[in-house]
Amino acid sequence: MKIVPYDSKYKEDFIEMNKKWISEMFEIEAEDIRELKNIEPIIERGGNIFFALDNNDSVMACCMIGPREDGDWEIMKFAAKGMYTGSGAGNACLKACMEYAKKKGIGRVIIVSNRKCVHALHLYRKNGFVEIPVDKEKFPFERADIAFERWFE
Repeated sequence: MKIVPYDSKYKEDFIEMNKKWISEMFEIEAEDIRELKNIEPIIERGGNIFFALDNNDSVMACCMIGPREDGDWEIMKFAAKGMYTGSGAGNACLKACMEYAKKKGIGRVIIVSNRKCVHALHLYRKNGFVEIPVDKEKFPFERADIAFERWFE
């Protein structure tokens, strides 16, 4: 497995993986569509997507970090192909996002999620994210019922 930063050749994998897991557990919301249609503008504003690739360069997992309009940085999208759940691919992508944040001097990264996403919540906690109150105005997702932050020095 190797971790690579965003390359447009993986854009459709990113979109499809995220649509798939969201639609399997929830409904795709307007904010999902907005984020998935604005990958390049997020990248242009300093964001990135990290992909875990297998030995055949097939995408196993992905994680997007990007700046929000309010100045905060967020783990915006995070997905793994079902067959790779538990392989460490998602954790490696999340760690790549955290390293990216540290290198860019970003002080804090936030995440919103749902309590049904047990595996993701475990990864967030394992990687030092601490639960914070969900700001429903800031995070308009219907499914958002838990939020986390991680501070970097």
